[in-house]
Amino acid sequence: MPSNRTITIFIICFGVVTSVWLFAKESSPLVETPVAKDTSVTVEPLIKIEKPLNDDWKKILVSVDPKTQKVTDLTKSAAPVEDDTTLTDQLSRDFLSQYLIAVKEGIEITPEVASQMAKSTLALPDYKQDSVIYIKENLKITKVGADEIIKYSEEINQATIAIYYSIKNDPMAIVIKSMQEENENELKKLDPIIAINKNTIKSLLSMQVPESAVKAHLDLLNSSAQILSDLEAMRVAVSDPVKVFPVIGSYSSHLSNFGASMANINLYLKNNTPKLVF
Repeated sequence: MPSNRTITIFIICFGVVTSVWLFAKESSPLVETPVAKDTSVTVEPLIKIEKPLNDDWKKILVSVDPKTQKVTDLTKSAAPVEDDTTLTDQLSRDFLSQYLIAVKEGIEITPEVASQMAKSTLALPDYKQDSVIYIKENLKITKVGADEIIKYSEEINQATIAIYYSIKNDPMAIVIKSMQEENENELKKLDPIIAINKNTIKSLLSMQVPESAVKAHLDLLNSSAQILSDLEAMRVAVSDPVKVFPVIGSYSSHLSNFGASMANINLYLKNNTPKLVF
């Protein structure tokens, strides 16, 4: 059974070849007059995941028998069930739609133009992966006192210790291996890592936070949310590879933010935790 990525690439390539044949067959001008052509391509999202799907792009998915010239509608043939809600499927539809518009307007589809169309499509808001952003009102804030800070220190240590001692595998290494082998089962190794991060965020939201620790606590909470968002995108790297593209560039930065946030929390606790006197 061909993979989701292979089917997507095949559809795009087949669409390119077939559409060129269709447009070449339709256009037969008697006299050719040189005309300056606008090679710029404006990309707009034609399809929203949340809205009913546009089926115009399917019209070019036909098979033509070279001997009998019989045309078969491939959209009516039995095919693997695909999830139309993935970003990868949306990208294939949006890119193919933009390609057909460009060809119809007489724009030459060079590698540079195709690259511009792909980059412009990926830059649309629909393809951006954003994490949850927590604010002060999401926290349970308490007064600043010796007992409160000691309790806060204990709860912070309990919430974050799992991240340091329970995570054994490198998430990015898991993703790279799964995509190289097209092995979705490899991504199951991310499930316990995702669960640990979710539990950490849950603990950070439920604990009592001293007023003086709010900023440092929010930084830690939001950097944890960024990492969780990255991990959840990695989890569908094989079935929805477009979703993981932004993560490849941002994950190391988010890890760095988390490390800096932990350092700030430790500095806060060092400067504010009362020293016990015996």
